[in-house]
Amino acid sequence: MKKMIREKIELMKSVLEEDPFYLAIGDIREESDPNPNVKKDSLQDYYYFLNEYSSLRCGSIIIFGRKELSEFQFTVADMPGEFEEWICIGKIDSYPLYINKKSGQICCLIGDSGMEMKIECYGDFYNFLENYVFGEQYVEIGGKDDWYDLLKTNKLI
Repeated sequence: MKKMIREKIELMKSVLEEDPFYLAIGDIREESDPNPNVKKDSLQDYYYFLNEYSSLRCGSIIIFGRKELSEFQFTVADMPGEFEEWICIGKIDSYPLYINKKSGQICCLIGDSGMEMKIECYGDFYNFLENYVFGEQYVEIGGKDDWYDLLKTNKLI
């Protein structure tokens, strides 16, 4: 995992652990059972992340841990290319968050079932973490909420 991303995650993990109130804002848990067999493909950055963290909840963004993934794959049927192209890796608010198996791009399917839905893309996995979860572009996803305030207070934005 990129050093800068790891440093941001660890900083915010320690901030969240400082005050029990912050558990309402976010939670970052370390993985206790890493998988040593990480494939060298377009998803390798994501798999490295899963080897270090079992789940991540940062404001409006949740990234599922390896043990939770199977419970949420039913939403993949709504994406073009379905199960051949996508894995549901989390959610933004109530909207499913996906990673493309071929390109490694992170996308979110936004809209209500039965209505017109829109696919928002956020770049590769590290770009998503650096800019949208722990960076200035979080405001585009979660607005100026408590997570945004914590990022600002800790000089990540």
